[in-house]
Amino acid sequence: MSHEDAFIRGIDKLIPRPEIALEVMTLANDGDCEIITLSNKIKQDPSLMANMLKLANSAYFGHMKEINSIADIVVRLGLDTVKMLAITSASIGLLKTPQDMYNLEPGALWRHSYATALLSSIIGRYARCISLSTLYSTALLHDIGKIVLNKPLQTESMNRGEIYSEGSMIDFEHNLLHTDHARVGKVLLQHWGLPDDIISPIAHHHDHDISQIEDINCQIVYLANFLTESIGIKAVDPENYFYRLEDASDEVPQMSFFNDNVETIIEEFFNKFNESSTLEFN
Repeated sequence: MSHEDAFIRGIDKLIPRPEIALEVMTLANDGDCEIITLSNKIKQDPSLMANMLKLANSAYFGHMKEINSIADIVVRLGLDTVKMLAITSASIGLLKTPQDMYNLEPGALWRHSYATALLSSIIGRYARCISLSTLYSTALLHDIGKIVLNKPLQTESMNRGEIYSEGSMIDFEHNLLHTDHARVGKVLLQHWGLPDDIISPIAHHHDHDISQIEDINCQIVYLANFLTESIGIKAVDPENYFYRLEDASDEVPQMSFFNDNVETIIEEFFNKFNESSTLEFN
């Protein structure tokens, strides 16, 4: 058994598989699925439905007219948006939990994950990615492995008397657990049955040789994660954040569609993130 498999053994007790949300994503991928079938599936989970409606009316997903029903979401926003709303709504409660070993207070992991997803999808639009819902979903879940490793990392840290202070968290994870949250996140999502195009960028979002990976989604998620970490998601005004291409690390993939539109992308990101990240969810 691999180190990753050992950590997710019995994981369903800690991180329940989001059955309804995953079934909604599967139905939305079915070209023959009827709106009534999809709507009825979502309604099986009242909390999921309520969160989807709140998000659908937020700045990022919002429509000119208020959306009052699941059927409205499907008809007005489309199936791709339904998938994004479903995975977001199902992940909120999980990602809002504190992860002490990663110095993440309640809500911090959610803000970072949601910010990375928003920024990835905005960059992806400029890159003309085929499926923005896939890119958004993988970016939203990119750090889910931290939830799995938080307790084991805490236990091993106490046993060894080693406390993380500075440097690479990935190196610290490997030193204590012989794996990292990117690898564990990959195995967890395989356990959930998610497709490879969602899983692959999660596995690679800390790879130093990301520029050598041809998958554009891998590069975008890596870039968005790097940017949101550098921003810290504490600034509330795009004027307080400066991104200079000449200061970018050699490890950051250089993409013309991003570099040519960086100011517009960052401004759009802040406008949408600041409004929708303050929503209260069930």
